Amino acid sequence: MKYKKWLAVSALCALAATSAFVGGCGSQQGAQQAQATKVSTFRPFTSDTPIVYEYTGTVAALQEVPVRARVSGTIMAKYIQGGETVTEGQPLYLIDTRQYESDLANAEAQQAQAGASYQNALADLSRYEQLIAIDGISRQTYDTQRSLADQYLASYNAAGAQVKIAQDNLDDTIVRAPFNGKLSLDDVNIGTYATAGNTALVTISSTDPVYVQFDMSETEYLEMAKKGNGVDKWGDHLKLRLSDGSIYGETGRIVQVNPGLTSGQLTMKAEFANPDNLLVPGMYGTIVSDAEIAKDSLLIPTQALIPLLDKNMVDVVVDNKVTQKAIQIGGTYGNYTVVTGGLSMDDVIIVEGQGKVTVGQAVEGEEMTRQQLDEQVAQRDTGAK
Repeated sequence: MKYKKWLAVSALCALAATSAFVGGCGSQQGAQQAQATKVSTFRPFTSDTPIVYEYTGTVAALQEVPVRARVSGTIMAKYIQGGETVTEGQPLYLIDTRQYESDLANAEAQQAQAGASYQNALADLSRYEQLIAIDGISRQTYDTQRSLADQYLASYNAAGAQVKIAQDNLDDTIVRAPFNGKLSLDDVNIGTYATAGNTALVTISSTDPVYVQFDMSETEYLEMAKKGNGVDKWGDHLKLRLSDGSIYGETGRIVQVNPGLTSGQLTMKAEFANPDNLLVPGMYGTIVSDAEIAKDSLLIPTQALIPLLDKNMVDVVVDNKVTQKAIQIGGTYGNYTVVTGGLSMDDVIIVEGQGKVTVGQAVEGEEMTRQQLDEQVAQRDTGAK
């Protein structure tokens, strides 16, 4: 009996130990599942994609010049105010005309005097021609009179040139706009003495067209050229996104490429028509180029990118744990970025929740479709506005 009792007790103890072990394992598994962080995931896909390159730029005038008087004098009248839009030839200022009116009158008088002397010389020459025909005067006398008439003609022409100069100077007392544009606020006031060719009366900037200046790395420029996408291709139908997110109604084109102020940079100037004067010098905008098409390019949501120093990383789920991959990227297309290396279609990337996880951490992923992601981004953008 004692032996049977001992066996019964031993069996009960073994059963209790087994139950405790099983219960302990279940608790550990439950703890591990509880530690798994929920994240949103996405699978890369391929598509023929316009590659979008974006560059931040500044609107500037094609022409910006100070308006200077061609003659010296005191400003007697002012026909404009700073900040106005003017047209080519429009009067801006009036310079004191009295000296130039006097100069014109004197020049006209001298021309009249020279003209009278020339007419008298012509009349005498006509009589001498009749006399020499009948040998009434010597040939020398006739030649002398003809030379005198030529001298008076030269004097008359010289006087006429002085009249033109005096007339031009008088006309230049009205300072006019050299081209269509917008005036700056640095205009001078009535009473200012203007020195010809020196005093800046006001600065005028052209308004249509304008250019947008932006920088591009030499490396990117060369990569485009190697692909056969020279400036004449990718830079021929540029778009401009304004600061409110809207796309400007006119397309632009690259008109100038210069070395940048920073080594390894090129400065581009893209010309845009500005018929409604919407673009104002000093405004910021984003140049958008989408002329390049990448065949079967691999795309991931742009929000999945994790910039790290000079690299681009993504969080990838492998066996329900987080790992990271360094990838190479190209341009963007809408909400997506083109991946040129480091990733495949079989990878599962994290698009939401990257900030909550670390490498090696267990995660529970919920895969998003393209439609879900696009709707979510659209809602977020609408809310931000």
